[in-house]
Amino acid sequence: MIIKNLRVEEGFFNNLDLEFSNGLNVLVGGRGVGKTSVIELLRFGLGADNLIGEGNKSSANHALSILQSSGRVSIDLELPSGEEINVTRSAQDNIPLTGSTYIAPIIFSQKEIETIGVTKIGRLSLIDSFIPELKDTNFKINELNVILRSLSAHYYAVKQEFNDISDKTTGLENLKNRELELQKKNDYLQENNHKIKKNQNEISIIQKSLANYSVQLQNIAITRKFFEKRKYDLESIASVNNNYIALDSEDNQELMLLLKDRLDYDNKLFKYLLDNNDASLVEIDNFISEINHKKVNLEIEARKTRTQVDNFTEGAGATLSELGRVREQLAQISNYSKIAKQKDEQLNNIYQQMQDKLLEIYNLRDDIYKSRTVVLDKLNENLCPNIKVVCNQQTHLDNYMSNLEATLRGSGLKYKELLKIIAYNISPQWLLYYSVSNRYEEFASILDIPTDRAIRLLGYLSEVDLGLVLSSTIEDSIDCMLLDHGQYKSIEELSIGQRCTVALSIILENTSRILIIDQPEDHLDNEFVVQTLIKSIRQRSGMAQTIISSHNANIPVLGNASKVINLDSNGRKGFIRAAGTIDNIEVKASIESIMEGGREAFQHRSSFYSS
Repeated sequence: MIIKNLRVEEGFFNNLDLEFSNGLNVLVGGRGVGKTSVIELLRFGLGADNLIGEGNKSSANHALSILQSSGRVSIDLELPSGEEINVTRSAQDNIPLTGSTYIAPIIFSQKEIETIGVTKIGRLSLIDSFIPELKDTNFKINELNVILRSLSAHYYAVKQEFNDISDKTTGLENLKNRELELQKKNDYLQENNHKIKKNQNEISIIQKSLANYSVQLQNIAITRKFFEKRKYDLESIASVNNNYIALDSEDNQELMLLLKDRLDYDNKLFKYLLDNNDASLVEIDNFISEINHKKVNLEIEARKTRTQVDNFTEGAGATLSELGRVREQLAQISNYSKIAKQKDEQLNNIYQQMQDKLLEIYNLRDDIYKSRTVVLDKLNENLCPNIKVVCNQQTHLDNYMSNLEATLRGSGLKYKELLKIIAYNISPQWLLYYSVSNRYEEFASILDIPTDRAIRLLGYLSEVDLGLVLSSTIEDSIDCMLLDHGQYKSIEELSIGQRCTVALSIILENTSRILIIDQPEDHLDNEFVVQTLIKSIRQRSGMAQTIISSHNANIPVLGNASKVINLDSNGRKGFIRAAGTIDNIEVKASIESIMEGGREAFQHRSSFYSS
């Protein structure tokens, strides 16, 4: 892709019309003429974020201060296909406006070059700028994490239901033993008094019906809870503020009317859904009332029959009554056991789905790692021996540890010293496995902690929503090193100048996108600029467009710039004083008069090229 032209309306650069060439473009001029401003206008106009996400607001504010409230930038691009498109953005627009897609350039301010290599995220972003397709892969990972958090929340809710129902299945053996005792007693009474046998058979039939009604009421109560939650969820969505910004312009009236009709339609749908849900609850309550009425009538009939039995043999009615209650409880527990089994199967199914998503995420991150190693192999080949870049797979665990801490907060457990141990020894996939399987000894052995501590930790983790932990961002770790006096030093140990040396050397190897850099020579000694930086710039400019602002004459002169743009200002407005190749008389005069080492750069040119 090529930036062909930048036009500005209003503000400090009102009526600026700046054309760029395919190769190396260098913005020159005195301090305060707007070289950095042109770069920030390009960033703003094309919606190019800072690589590490920091400074986006200050960059936008810089551009807006140049455009003022009514300004606009317009940028012509030539896509790799040869198609030419226009991208525009006013001071009021949230995003650039265009009819086509494009890959935004890589843009570095002075501060970004100094700081990008210091942070883990910065180093990753530096390498990932070579791989534009990673944006789609990371989008897929984010989508999977959303699904994973939803599955985890569902798992947690079903687990609570399972625990509640399981609690209601306790005492089954005791009830079975009591039923056996009462049945034996009842059989004995029947053997000794044939008159009560008929009544007992009638009561037995009634008791079975009562037990069946109890089971029905249990199940319908669970169903009612489902509809109550559904009603709450629907009301939560329907209560979202439906106000929207009405645009007064006549040109927008058709759109506003269309949107209003759609919102009205949505509201009608929500009202229908809520009314339908309410009708379901009314039907459920009517059914509960009907079952309760039948149950009460049966209980009355059972009492009459038991009274008749008691008239024949004292205590026989009480035995039948207790036997009925025990059987009703057994029917309820049996029903709860069946539901618990279904919930357990549901938990296993959700667990497997969660593990599948975790595996998908791991495989995608593995693909990212492989893509990064391809970039690193090429960088190390080109920059060896002065610079070396290494990548350690999925060892950037800060987010994982932070999410673990947030999940364990309030548990009452001592976990601070375990965060790093868990993160470095147990992946989210395995943490989920251990929290579900309860393999305490194995878990304790891996972490080298007592088994009772492992039991408490897994016990807590098995009862909470692990969505935040499971969707943690686990990244590769990149280290960039500089050979200093025969020894490689990590970029974090280097001076600002050395950090810039490493960062720029890597940046200039990237030929997959347009590269725009603001004053790369800052913090660098002139020897590095001439011997290393210039050669990298020249090599890159033959393969991809490069736009640089600079005060150092060696960059445009020895870099053989295809276009030099001399910016100037009268204090109120910025403008182009001269533009062309370095052989242009006006451009050459500008370089010699305003740039550091201008005349010396031209004198040095012939010997530089001959070398």
